Amino acid sequence: MWSLIRSFGRSASLEPPTRAERLWRSVWHTALGSVIVGVVTLVGFSLQADDAAIAVVYLFVIVLTSLWAGLTAALAVSVVAILCYDYFFAPPLFTLGIGEIDIVVLIVFWTTAIVVTQLMSKVRKSFQEIQRSETRLREQAHLLDLTHDSVFVRDVHDVIRYWNRGAEELYGWTREEAIGKPSHELLRTVFPASRETVTAALLSTARWEGELVHSRRDGTRVTVASRWSLQRDQAGHPVATLETNNDITERKRAEEARIRQANLLEQTHDAIIVWEFPGRIIYWNRGAERLYGFSREEAVGRSSHELLQTEHPLPTAAFEAALERHGDWSGELTHTTRDGRKILVESRHLLMREPDSRRLVLETNRDISERRQAEEAARKAQAELAHVGRITTLGEMAASIAHEVDQPLSGVVINANASLRFLTGPSPNLEEVRDGLQAIARDGRRASDVIARIRALARRTGTERAALDINDVIREVIGLADAEVRQARANLRTELAGDLPQVLGDPVQLQQVVLNLLLNGLDAMSAVAGRPRQLVISTHRETGDRVRVAVRDSGSGIDPQLAPRMFEAFYTTKRHGLGMGLSISRSIVEQHGGRLWAVPNDGPGTTFQFTV
Repeated sequence: MWSLIRSFGRSASLEPPTRAERLWRSVWHTALGSVIVGVVTLVGFSLQADDAAIAVVYLFVIVLTSLWAGLTAALAVSVVAILCYDYFFAPPLFTLGIGEIDIVVLIVFWTTAIVVTQLMSKVRKSFQEIQRSETRLREQAHLLDLTHDSVFVRDVHDVIRYWNRGAEELYGWTREEAIGKPSHELLRTVFPASRETVTAALLSTARWEGELVHSRRDGTRVTVASRWSLQRDQAGHPVATLETNNDITERKRAEEARIRQANLLEQTHDAIIVWEFPGRIIYWNRGAERLYGFSREEAVGRSSHELLQTEHPLPTAAFEAALERHGDWSGELTHTTRDGRKILVESRHLLMREPDSRRLVLETNRDISERRQAEEAARKAQAELAHVGRITTLGEMAASIAHEVDQPLSGVVINANASLRFLTGPSPNLEEVRDGLQAIARDGRRASDVIARIRALARRTGTERAALDINDVIREVIGLADAEVRQARANLRTELAGDLPQVLGDPVQLQQVVLNLLLNGLDAMSAVAGRPRQLVISTHRETGDRVRVAVRDSGSGIDPQLAPRMFEAFYTTKRHGLGMGLSISRSIVEQHGGRLWAVPNDGPGTTFQFTV
């Protein structure tokens, strides 16, 4: 019977039937029970069975009907059973008359049927409710199996009673392997505090949350965010604990990595700032505190532009648009420290887009104020050195310059004396006087041009870049060094290209480079005998609108062992040289974005060339 009850309980529907369904089910089971009573009656009558045995069988049919269809159907079947019993088994047979003894029997049977029917109806309802509860629990358990979190239930002795699929995936033990095992022993739990402290907190509030370290089946450790819920019975006694664990191992590792990175950022001397685009500071490292003087508490939450009074090479709107468009920006900024000092920083901005749609800017600043001051001092020193080099070159050319100026001045004196004679003679020759005065003017302009070129070369001026024709620069230098060329008995030839683009440079500094290379070439040929002293200055067009200038001599060439040192400052092979000419020339060329180098000729001599 119990198997039948369980079978019926499993077949019972959880959905409540409609009124028509209940009526139809009651009629159907009443008819079925009545047919069974009829069959029992015919079989018992034909076998002349004892009436007590028949009553027991009738009672059994009534009980089954109660289980199948409920109290109403069972009562209807019991009425049919009483009528059959009275008609076929209670004397007088085949009548519905009831004697005094039969009345007692029928009352006892009816009472027993009703009591048993009610009891079985309650049992049926209880089993149905139990089955519904079990079904709901199975459904809930199925839902718990769908979650990725690890969920298990343990009793008051920490023995596992339920183990979901998430727990199987996280820890590696199957449900059959885990159930019945003490959870803390199976998982080798490491608590954030003592186990007694955690248990006391759970018993006090019925809840506990924290981080635990568990061991998987393969021995690896996993960190979980754990939540415990305590279940109590009606008397308030602990019954079981529902434990839900979420794997946060990777998150913990990421947090630890971020902490390590933050510690590294604290150790750097650079100022590192993170601000939420646009403006509000959310991170301020120790280097920023040292550089600007504002503490972290003072800086966080403030606008970086306002706090540091940023002076940007671009308008703020244009800078932010460029940063958002390209994702990074590098350049120099001027900031104001807490004590009011202006500092120049080399800054790098990197735009980072967070998963929550926030835009963060990582700003790294390095103070370059002292470096820039040192660079400026070096630039001034270099300019002074270049000036000294020009003066030295002029000193070496002093005799030639005097000779160059003396020639037009001598012509002026001769022509002036001649003109005076023409005017004081018996008949003044005005035509000759006019020619003499024109010659005086011509020689005066010639002397003036020489002096102007000398003054321009000797003048201490800053670098002034302008678009110029490099061929014109060479021609001016040739005019200035004409006397030196004649004195060296050299043949100076030019091969100047006609399709050169204009170059951007300082004409005086480029003149100094060409003049230095020209004088070096003449000096290299001073000891040449038995062959022509050829000096060729040529220009060529290079790729990318660059121009190359070459000065080729036919001297004795350069010793290969000494060649690596020829551009060093204060290194010279001349008896009275300072060793500054080539060093200064190379510095000037590099300032113009080019380079200066030397190559040996196929024949005698060396070619010095530079690009601008």
